[in-house]
Amino acid sequence: MGRFGTLRRFVLVAGLVLIVAFAGPVEADGPATTLEGNHPDEAADIVGAATASPSQSLAMRLTMAIRNRDELAKLLADQQNPASPEYHRWLTPAAFTSRFGPTAADLARVTQWLKAKGFTVNSADASTREVSFSGTVAQAQKVFGVKIAATTDGRLYSNLGDPAVPADLAPIVESIHGLDNLLHSKPLVRHASKPASSATSPASVVNDAGPAFGPPDLYTFYDETPLLTSNIDGSGSGCIAVVEDSNIDQPAADAFNTQFGLPALTGANFSTVLVDGTDPGQNNDEDETMVDVSYSHAVAPGSGIRIYLGNQNHTSASAILDAIHAAVTEKSSPCSAISISFSFCGGSKSFYKTQNGFFAQAASQGQSVFVATGDDGAAGLKLSSKGSCVTGTSRNINELSASPNVTAIGGTEFTPDYSGGNDVGSVPESVWNDEVGAAGGGQSKVFKKPAFQKGLIKKDKKRDVPDISFAASPATPGFFYGGRNDQDAPTVICCIGGTSIGAPTWAGISQLISQSNGAPIGNLNTRIYQLGVEANASSAGIRDVTSGNNNFNHVTGFSATVGYDKASGWGTVDMGVFVPAYLGP
Repeated sequence: MGRFGTLRRFVLVAGLVLIVAFAGPVEADGPATTLEGNHPDEAADIVGAATASPSQSLAMRLTMAIRNRDELAKLLADQQNPASPEYHRWLTPAAFTSRFGPTAADLARVTQWLKAKGFTVNSADASTREVSFSGTVAQAQKVFGVKIAATTDGRLYSNLGDPAVPADLAPIVESIHGLDNLLHSKPLVRHASKPASSATSPASVVNDAGPAFGPPDLYTFYDETPLLTSNIDGSGSGCIAVVEDSNIDQPAADAFNTQFGLPALTGANFSTVLVDGTDPGQNNDEDETMVDVSYSHAVAPGSGIRIYLGNQNHTSASAILDAIHAAVTEKSSPCSAISISFSFCGGSKSFYKTQNGFFAQAASQGQSVFVATGDDGAAGLKLSSKGSCVTGTSRNINELSASPNVTAIGGTEFTPDYSGGNDVGSVPESVWNDEVGAAGGGQSKVFKKPAFQKGLIKKDKKRDVPDISFAASPATPGFFYGGRNDQDAPTVICCIGGTSIGAPTWAGISQLISQSNGAPIGNLNTRIYQLGVEANASSAGIRDVTSGNNNFNHVTGFSATVGYDKASGWGTVDMGVFVPAYLGP
């Protein structure tokens, strides 16, 4: 067992010769168990034209399984049940690790096994449940019993089947990542050009562009003004963590805050955590950072903002994952809200389940996590043969947003009613769907139906997204943001959008609720669905969206209906009503 040489089989497919490495079974350690779902679905379509070089180095991560899963599931339910003594009794990261993380003995067993197989173990951390190790393709194929194939140029590679580990270790091992490099991330912002309209009053036009929304328009449209007038602005409610892989343009952010009368971002309320130890600087994902910081700050101007910044040099996907994990496992004063405006492609089912473990930890710690559903409608994203995320050609969702431990945020569009240059109040919203993009939504292929969604859609046994929505179109209405003009001067620019607007704004809303509550509120989903199923959800500050669909790229999606749907979730929000209703009976 495990001593067979590698065989090569030549297969003729569509006129191409595919050379696939067939490795022997896992090395003899007694019975072996396969880690199901631990290879990308796209692997067979992307790689296979060449064998991965046996000497190629692989940087891998083994994630330990969460202990006491049933106990954790009960705790999460009890923490959101007002009748339970565990209601809103949040764990610290250290307490979570002690109760649900790997034991020192189990961590030692796994690291010793990896070392015995010739791998180099670089680190083992109980708080992140991860063992970082490295080795070659030849070693990985031999030890895990997988075949690793590559594109002709060797740029992309992946295991074509699931890895196996000794059966006695399988219960404590959740997943192994790094046997492929297909995982990619993509920020969820979209741009639209919008020259100034001569028919619009000047206040809704900035730097000869518009009309579009700035923070004051959001306050009016989504009825936040009464809260701000009552000093409900997120003060004293901890901080909002924004997950990024590009640093902020501070002068441009200052220009945005000055233009719209927001507090300056200073050391007292603003900080950056370099989760990989180095600063990636400002890069192509900078606009995502600008939007996330600006709109979380706009909705909760009294809350602190903390950027968790991964280094893109470690690949954009790993940078975002490092930032997410750091925001959850922060040992001292973790933020009470987390905003994630990225989607992934090329991920395996086990990858998303592993991230769900981190989101479960966040929920147990009282952290409210918000993930944008994406900007490609029901088509979602897929991995291209060039190794980038592109619009899909069949129904797909941002599976990161499908974790039951996060609130998935969709998108809407509308034509505002301006008077005197400012928005004068809400108008009916439709599902965002235009030539620039469309709101993500649909059914998960990974996660089962959570308790809070059961009974909403007949014969539907999977997790649906979104949970709720927010304005997203970069054109109707479009949003101002901080950037640089043609002279490279920091200024306010128009227009931007995407479901990236909704994730940070909902993080801000959660801070308003936390301030009103006097403590963090954790995962919003249970309460949102309770309010949604009431006879008149509008009395709880939920505005139903009943028009539009998220058909996109010739993929038939879902239509908005009365009540919950896979295009807009429950709809959008009237903050002035929703915040007190959330804390009501």
